[in-house]
Amino acid sequence: MSTTILRVPGRAGGAPLTSLVLALAAVLVGLLLGPAAPQAQAATDVRLLQRDLAGLSYAPLSAVDGIYGSQTTESVRHFQSDNGLDADGDAGPATMSALTAKVKQVQSKAGTSADGDYGTGTLSAVRSYQSAHGLGVDGIAGPLTMGAMNIDRITSSGAGSDSDTKLLQRNLVGLGYLAADGVDGVYGPATKDAVLSFQSDNALDVDGIAGPQTDAALAAKVKQVQSKAGTSADGDYGTATLSAVKSYQSAHGLDVDGIAGPRTMAAMGIARELSGGSSGGESGGTPSVPPLSGSARDKIVQAARSQLGVHEWGNNCNPYGPCEAWCALFASWTWRQAGVSFSTAFSGDFYYYGQRNGTLHSGLSNPQPGDAIVFGSGPQSTTTSVHVGIIEKANADGTVDTIEGNSNDQVMRHHFSPATRGAYAIVSPAGA
Repeated sequence: MSTTILRVPGRAGGAPLTSLVLALAAVLVGLLLGPAAPQAQAATDVRLLQRDLAGLSYAPLSAVDGIYGSQTTESVRHFQSDNGLDADGDAGPATMSALTAKVKQVQSKAGTSADGDYGTGTLSAVRSYQSAHGLGVDGIAGPLTMGAMNIDRITSSGAGSDSDTKLLQRNLVGLGYLAADGVDGVYGPATKDAVLSFQSDNALDVDGIAGPQTDAALAAKVKQVQSKAGTSADGDYGTATLSAVKSYQSAHGLDVDGIAGPRTMAAMGIARELSGGSSGGESGGTPSVPPLSGSARDKIVQAARSQLGVHEWGNNCNPYGPCEAWCALFASWTWRQAGVSFSTAFSGDFYYYGQRNGTLHSGLSNPQPGDAIVFGSGPQSTTTSVHVGIIEKANADGTVDTIEGNSNDQVMRHHFSPATRGAYAIVSPAGA
């Protein structure tokens, strides 16, 4: 069978008509549509990207239109910034992988198929989860919902190299914001919490991201400590600074640990807190609290977080009550900010409150944000019930993150296993 090839007159050697038509069509499409979008930004992929961004509250649901415009670009940049990715607004393989992984975490917690596509099924499942947990029911996994699910929304500083992160961690350890074993070069939850506390103390945007402003403020504070301790002010809280601070502490009758915590900084005449929200610990009066929203548990946690860094003055003087041991004063104050009618200066009273209201957990089971966790051997007296804190987050591995008053004379975060730290009770606020 022979094949006839049509040729266009006037073209040397001729060319298949079909090929020419296709070539002309491609030119016309290029002229009409402009440069071709990257393959990852095909219409169907863009809609998937937009659904996931909207589901995690980085974009409105109305933005799911299949067009990779300026709004989608900014939403991608925001997600990238929260997750330690290059914030270039281009949803390349690394960004899509991180976004899909985060959506799958939400889907797993909401009890639906973890396929990485935040579609109508996921919206419905998240609504059910929110309803069951006293959250605003909108189907969107925003910060409060992800917090209740124990999913970290911000997972990296975006700071860059391992050496940069270790410098950040050394400085946070040196100023008492991070445990001594926290210098590992990994920007994990403990480092993020330490950054949040430092930012709260220093009138910075409290976002957990160690950007240029946070790094500069931290280095400046370290340099102040180094100058007072008589060592080279290079902004790196290394072994030489630890040694110099130990010498300063020994000469001034302070605990000798090399850490420039609240007492050492106070002796050096260095202001640890610069933010208006934390200054209540310096001057007394009513603590400053930002607007609170969400469920009672959300409000308790928000109130507790707003006080991070507040510290006592004089002999146990604090902004939550009289000049006395004040962990219970602080914990009951956080409950009252959420409308819970309870006030006490004794940690054991939380146990009895739980007995009266039926909110005492069996053993140390099922901790939830906003619960009180009580330490010691029992509620009988101040010698048996020695401390109380507020649970900020319950982790999948059985550990909890707490915010505690009168901890090293201030409001601080802690991360631990309840059983190994000597807790004897977990108590929920009534109605939460």
